Amino acid sequence: MEDAIKVIVSGLHNAGKTSILTALDKKYDFRDEILELKPTIRVEYKKTTFLGRDAIFWDMGGQEKYREMYLSKADIYFSETDLLLYVMDIQDQEKFQASLDYFDSIVSYFRKNDMDIPIIITFHKYDPEVRSYEEINEDIHYLREKIKEEHPSFNILFQQTSIYDVISIVQLISYGLSIFDEKFFELSLLMEKSLGEFNCTSLILFDKNGIIISEFYSEDIDPGIYVYLLEAIKEHLFLLKRIQEENYEHNKNFLTIENELVSYLHGIDIQDESFFISALLQEKFKEAFLTQFPEFLSEIKEILNALLE
Repeated sequence: MEDAIKVIVSGLHNAGKTSILTALDKKYDFRDEILELKPTIRVEYKKTTFLGRDAIFWDMGGQEKYREMYLSKADIYFSETDLLLYVMDIQDQEKFQASLDYFDSIVSYFRKNDMDIPIIITFHKYDPEVRSYEEINEDIHYLREKIKEEHPSFNILFQQTSIYDVISIVQLISYGLSIFDEKFFELSLLMEKSLGEFNCTSLILFDKNGIIISEFYSEDIDPGIYVYLLEAIKEHLFLLKRIQEENYEHNKNFLTIENELVSYLHGIDIQDESFFISALLQEKFKEAFLTQFPEFLSEIKEILNALLE
């Protein structure tokens, strides 16, 4: 097995680093636990697997004394990092400059040691009730442009997340881990092509932990369908959590029809790994979809086998 992927999860205290990892792990019923979280002391470690490869998340405390310690012993904490996930509290404008300064210090270490690693910056606490606030969105634009201008040599991806939108957190981690295998291009081509052939609203490939391996959506989604789409994805994440917790070994295929929309979850096992295909489509396309699905399934198994080699 390849070496584990080292993911540094960093940012100021109270930015939401630990809550992101808790939400990723729990998927559901995690908000009470998040409210009881204590500040991270030094470093906490969380482990997951992605396409048969271990990923270790280093959840680093954000209090000033710990930040100073990490930077003074940077070779211990930041060496051999494969991915930096940097969390900024988009609702705490007073700490923007301190957060930018700390980010600069971390990136300076990478630059000094010729570590051209991918970086994801998430503007966290982008909660549903603040998404329409002009000031919040202007802050996101300002921070994004400032960071890109100051660090043009790094490949930086920006996202917005909220514990009240578990899909945003799943996507955040998924994008970060998916960059470590070049074979994803072939998988993406198949998923994009099949989305159109199936007339799907969404087509998503999850691993057993609910991490998104690949996802595609119809370009024109009716607002009413979009609401149902989010609920369908959340329900599929809930099913994955139940399957894993209960060691469910029976039929892993689930099809429901509501409001003339078909929600389909199909489980597949490859090389001791479990994957799930999630699809949402209009009921009028169901028969054609089920007819074409076996061929798609055969192709996706072939690609996943190659990814797991």
